[in-house]
Amino acid sequence: MINPSVAHIRDCLRDYQFNHDMDGAELRAAVAAIFRDTDGEPEILFIKRADKAGDPWSGQMAFPGGHIDPQDESTQHAAERETREEIGLDLTRHGNLLGAIDLEQPVHRQSGAKMAVAPFVYALTSEPARYEPNYEVAEIHWAKVGPMLRHETVTSIDWDIGSQTITMPGFDVSGRIVWGLTFRMLNRLFSLIHPEFDRLD
Repeated sequence: MINPSVAHIRDCLRDYQFNHDMDGAELRAAVAAIFRDTDGEPEILFIKRADKAGDPWSGQMAFPGGHIDPQDESTQHAAERETREEIGLDLTRHGNLLGAIDLEQPVHRQSGAKMAVAPFVYALTSEPARYEPNYEVAEIHWAKVGPMLRHETVTSIDWDIGSQTITMPGFDVSGRIVWGLTFRMLNRLFSLIHPEFDRLD
């Protein structure tokens, strides 16, 4: 199934036993991968983070989300709160939780702190009157899922680490490149909803 429906994605995630064990993580975050059906073809939402000094993900494509605060009732609540704050989308009103996938454990590139990022997956049930990006978000993009699953939008980006340049795989979304942490989460998610998907991370 190279172009799965949102219903298929829900079925794949319904009984998935995801790992969100954040023990040992110094920084904890949650993000929302949000799908919608457009003329029977699923799309997924990305944000382009605003350029910001000191942010290791400055200017990158990402899922809405951010740090888990002490007042958050749960990790899921943190993903929903951050989505509401970053793009004005209230997932408790306009979306349904489909499930979650295993967390990613990157290392903060500047501080070296161990991180844990928990991805939750949602389906949009209705469009908000408008999206309202805050200062952390430069752009919002919806991307068709099928071309990514079929590797039609695979591209690469050169990433400078000290004196080295590493070429990293990614997906082209409206001329922007989804790579790094978000790309790894996509690969994990696509492997669950389409078992024959050839992972690129």
